[in-house]
Amino acid sequence: MLRHLTALVFLPAMALAGVNFESDVRPINRVAPGASYADMLSRIMPAVVSIRTAEVIPQSVLNRLGGRIDKDRILKDEKTGETLMPTGLGSGTIVHPDGYVITNRHVVIKQDRSVSETVIVQLQDRREFRAKVLGVDAGSDIAVLKIEGRNLPFAKFADSDKARVGDVVFAIGNPLDAGMTVTSGIVSALGRAGKQGMGMAFEDFIQTDAAINPGNSGGPLIDFEGRLLGMNTAIKSGTGGSIGLGYSIPANLIVSVATDLANGGKVVRGLIGVQGEDLSLAEATKLNLGKAGAVRVSLVSEGLPAAKAGLRIGDVIVALDGKPFENWNELRLAISRRKPGEVLTINFIREGRGSLTRVTVAERALDR
Repeated sequence: MLRHLTALVFLPAMALAGVNFESDVRPINRVAPGASYADMLSRIMPAVVSIRTAEVIPQSVLNRLGGRIDKDRILKDEKTGETLMPTGLGSGTIVHPDGYVITNRHVVIKQDRSVSETVIVQLQDRREFRAKVLGVDAGSDIAVLKIEGRNLPFAKFADSDKARVGDVVFAIGNPLDAGMTVTSGIVSALGRAGKQGMGMAFEDFIQTDAAINPGNSGGPLIDFEGRLLGMNTAIKSGTGGSIGLGYSIPANLIVSVATDLANGGKVVRGLIGVQGEDLSLAEATKLNLGKAGAVRVSLVSEGLPAAKAGLRIGDVIVALDGKPFENWNELRLAISRRKPGEVLTINFIREGRGSLTRVTVAERALDR
């Protein structure tokens, strides 16, 4: 049958007398709940950017390569006249009207871990800016860029600690260089870390089933109100594309890291010198903790604040500044977000008896 397809001839359509087709040209009733998210997205989309990294190709190299270079891939910087070869693609979000942009560290670094010499930010209105990388943080995979703009559209951060499983979210970015794209889903899980194998020292991901693909990295995860709830960073996939397991850095962690990077170029994190392991439910029940999270101290580093405050291996930490926590990862993140010199109150159980101690936070070595 297939060999006969080459003989197909498409004839002009013939008018059918007396037949009329009706149209309903009214706009969608966007006031109806759940009918459309277009108005909300139209407010946030101008703050979402496409990010490209590139390397400058010297004229001598161009002359030497001659016709062997793919001219469809090279770019020309109209301001400097430089010839650029694109090396990477990602997304980002403007978070301040003076041109501060957040994205993933892995979007703007090269294989040797150095920062790309040329980072180009393209806005929705097609304006392009050379960006300066103010700082990158390997511990969280966050980078802050600066472009020379004023009164730019920008996104406001949500309080990610208030996110709940089931909340509607939207992922925005430039997947596979297809152009700015919006996908939707829900918050599938919170506090994902460790088992995801992403390799960052500080992981606290929001998991979502909104489609995230290569090129979405650094783009925003938006909540129902149009606020920046997270930064799309990674996926789990056996195919290289979305299978509904996407991971986003939560807004509150972004704000903490980005503030340090924008103002000082590095992240200052707290350290007290302990390592811990989660307490099992059976062990927590024996200590009358019920389902509350608790951490057994597995290591106390000599000479650091925790040791000086009297904490020992085997102590069970149950609260930080009077607040409970879910697990070791949450406790570790909370300590890391404190500044050197701050004093923490740690509630713990030793040999069945409750106690507390105050620990002065030290500075953690820089994560590169």
